[in-house]
Amino acid sequence: MKYRLLPPLFLALAYAFLFHHAELGINLFIFDALLIGTALWARPELGKHAGFVWSVGGLLFAAGSVVIVHSDLSMVAHHGTFVLVLGYAQARELRFCWYALLLGIGTFFEAPLRGWRRWRTLRRQQAKGGHSPALPWLKQVVIPAALLLPFLGLYLGANDKLSAGLNHFITALSDLSLHPTSLWSIFLTGLGFLLTLGYFLPRTDVSRLVKQQLGFRDDLVRTRPKRMPPPHLAAYLGEHPRPRPPKTSRSPLALKAAYRQAVLTFGLLNLLLALMNATDLRYVWLETGEVSAATLSQYVHTGTWNLLVSIALAMVVVLYYFRGNLNFLREAPYLTPLAKLWVIQNGLLALSVGVRNWHYVEAYGLALGRVYIILVLLLILFGLYTLFRKVRDRLSLTYLLQTNGLAAWLGILLFAAVNWPGVITRYNLATQTAEETDWYYLEKTLPGENAFLLLQHPDSGVRATWKGVPAWHEYADWRSWNYADWRNLQALE
Repeated sequence: MKYRLLPPLFLALAYAFLFHHAELGINLFIFDALLIGTALWARPELGKHAGFVWSVGGLLFAAGSVVIVHSDLSMVAHHGTFVLVLGYAQARELRFCWYALLLGIGTFFEAPLRGWRRWRTLRRQQAKGGHSPALPWLKQVVIPAALLLPFLGLYLGANDKLSAGLNHFITALSDLSLHPTSLWSIFLTGLGFLLTLGYFLPRTDVSRLVKQQLGFRDDLVRTRPKRMPPPHLAAYLGEHPRPRPPKTSRSPLALKAAYRQAVLTFGLLNLLLALMNATDLRYVWLETGEVSAATLSQYVHTGTWNLLVSIALAMVVVLYYFRGNLNFLREAPYLTPLAKLWVIQNGLLALSVGVRNWHYVEAYGLALGRVYIILVLLLILFGLYTLFRKVRDRLSLTYLLQTNGLAAWLGILLFAAVNWPGVITRYNLATQTAEETDWYYLEKTLPGENAFLLLQHPDSGVRATWKGVPAWHEYADWRSWNYADWRNLQALE
């Protein structure tokens, strides 16, 4: 137990050193590298865990994005990935990403309590042995310390530089008091200890989740109720009466009723969506005249999110009807084609949302919200593709959750690795005149990762209103270095 606490103590001190009076930058990448290296040294079995390995790759990639892009989204992607890696570190057999995410969140709060219980148990065991747990350490420290003192005196007398360095060190210790700076250092040390403790004291109660995920499979399995003999034969054979069918299986009559209901539902929904898509094709895709500003605003600020919510509800409808044995009903010639058509039409609706968004971009330029819509649409299109595969190949809900969870994670990682304020600024300056450009949005609303572009533009007022340098430069500290702020400072100079 005591040796397991040494790595998190070392990492806690490193955390306090790297982040005290420093913003996130290259220090984040260094700390992640130290954490992963120490975890693999203390628990080499983690290197054989596929989930841990690829999540660590995502963590280092996200840390690199923080150093290069230094955006809020890159930091969110990093912190979320950190929780995912912590979850995968709890069990080598864990592979379901949602279990890993939940375990990571729970471990952060539960690991200190588990460490306290283990330490208290160790103290009780050592107390029963008749000696204090600190006594062996004191015996091993006293003799080396006694031998160190005379040699230290001799070396100090022979080397004035060493003596001056020791004097400075003693002066710094004497000046140290519990002022806010010291309290902040203590807080950072404690936070670093809490963040890393779960890597070295893994949970032992995850066997239930591991066993549960063993039953997860991509393809659906038909459930069949166990056939029992009639009651009079069962009594003659000494068997129990016929049990009721399990709740997961429905009778043939119930399945046929559910089938008719599903066909009617998908039929009506397809007709309604076909009318919607036909309207979009006419007035959104094939519109040749200039669209009014009010229509464009309605497209993006109201229509877009309504359509996205409708697509999410469409996915829920498919999941509701394509559950259990309804997937295996033989006399069901219309259900699967109608469901496929429903998914395809929702894909067309998602593309229409993209066209609406593009019309708005053409009229008013790029913005972060319009970029976020593109990310959401890409994830929705991928989700519809996996939903189509579920209907066609009779795949399970866990397949959808695992596949789309990993896709969302990878999409956010890649999305966070792009300097979107820079992309938006470049696009708007290239496609709009100085009078059309929304300078207030570029200079005041967007994050500062685009400052180097605005500083180089003759019509920008950034240089005249520049009120200082980024916060990390206030400390002139290498730990906070990041490429985005460095590039802005180079442009300013």
